Amino acid sequence: MTSINEDILKLPKIMNGTINGDWNSIYSRNTEDLNRIVNHVGFKNKEIYSVLSSSDILFYSYLNGAKRVDTFDINPLTYRYYYLRKWLLESGFLDAEGLGIKEIDSIIKSHRNDDDINERESCLFWQYYLDLKQKERFYEKDLFSFYSGALFENCNMKFEFPYSEEDIKKLLDKLNSNKLNFEVVDISSDSYYNSKKYDIVYLSNILDLKTANSVKNIVSNMNKLLKDKGIVVCTNILNHPYFDLFNDQIKIFSEYFEYEILDIGLIGIAKDPIKYYKYTKK
Repeated sequence: MTSINEDILKLPKIMNGTINGDWNSIYSRNTEDLNRIVNHVGFKNKEIYSVLSSSDILFYSYLNGAKRVDTFDINPLTYRYYYLRKWLLESGFLDAEGLGIKEIDSIIKSHRNDDDINERESCLFWQYYLDLKQKERFYEKDLFSFYSGALFENCNMKFEFPYSEEDIKKLLDKLNSNKLNFEVVDISSDSYYNSKKYDIVYLSNILDLKTANSVKNIVSNMNKLLKDKGIVVCTNILNHPYFDLFNDQIKIFSEYFEYEILDIGLIGIAKDPIKYYKYTKK
């Protein structure tokens, strides 16, 4: 898991832009069309290893019948955000967008005495975040935006869950009966190790910014993680000017995986065409 002291100490540095390193911000919501992905890659009764990110992939996997979902991320703060998203669901909200500061503060404080230490610590984290937000130079109570600032990515495009209240209740039952299994890892590291085996690994757009050598490490790690005929689900924004390695990625994967573009044509958050694709282990 992650250290609450380290997570809290990072917050002021992230918000004032003095922290070094990448991958410190959080996606507030999923930016991929999970509905259409499910039509191409079934999650039912599958054991899944997914990037945590905004937690939407985790939620969607369970709502579509996943047997187990373990999560990872290079950003430890996504772990704190998972608990906030869970509390918001319990209060009838999919996220914190449009909520007033008093409402968010009440939701967070209602969990400060939870039996689960991870939820109690996450409550401290978000309470500190609210305190910092209120001390911002340009803070105005009526214009308070929970997602503004350096901690969160600006998700101009997001896909809503088309779920009823009953569906959300089922999801919360799943989340309460399957405690979050999360690890902070760089999936492209040559020292990465995980002894478990999965049916599906959901990488999201992790490959977008990786060099050929990093992709080789990812392929090796995926090959060890997946069961026979296991699947890697990825997305790429193919028209990035720096992204000339896509054909090389296909070649690197080809030693252990069969390649398939999923028939999902969409415009993504960068206003470039997104390709959803999967690699099936040979």
